[in-house]
Amino acid sequence: MNRQKNNEHRTLCARCGGQCCRTRPGIEAPERFLAQPDPAAALAALLIQNEWGLETHYGVPYTPGVTAPDPDRIIKYPRPLTIGEQDIENKDPSRSDDCIYLTPTGCSLTFEARPRMCRELVPDSCFECESPWGRREAALAWLPHQDLVLAASAALPPQEGGCP
Repeated sequence: MNRQKNNEHRTLCARCGGQCCRTRPGIEAPERFLAQPDPAAALAALLIQNEWGLETHYGVPYTPGVTAPDPDRIIKYPRPLTIGEQDIENKDPSRSDDCIYLTPTGCSLTFEARPRMCRELVPDSCFECESPWGRREAALAWLPHQDLVLAASAALPPQEGGCP
């Protein structure tokens, strides 16, 4: 897993109120799961707890002149659920909502337990925080590991409507 120095700035984050946590939670890197003896089982275990879900990324990010765009490719990667997504009866994946780990005092996860995208977020006093590891980097990192995602999804119990 990506070992990074804790760059959290609790005072700054408290003033901001967790704006980065109020739309879509950060994405985890594949290394967290690949470090486990059974990566698919490790991912499935998080998904079964109804605290994490799979986000869909449409199209493969590309580098002009190096790779071609692939708008038909779908990449799935894990991240914590939002409060709205965790509500099984009223689940609405299109709704932006707070991350389930956001509390009035900040993130309830330890720095090391947070998704890579959250750990790499660089605090900014103007609340324009950025992460050098964002959705593009996550999609590229997860692209060669879609078999892991499929295996984890296959291990999930069926949900209402017949889809895992």
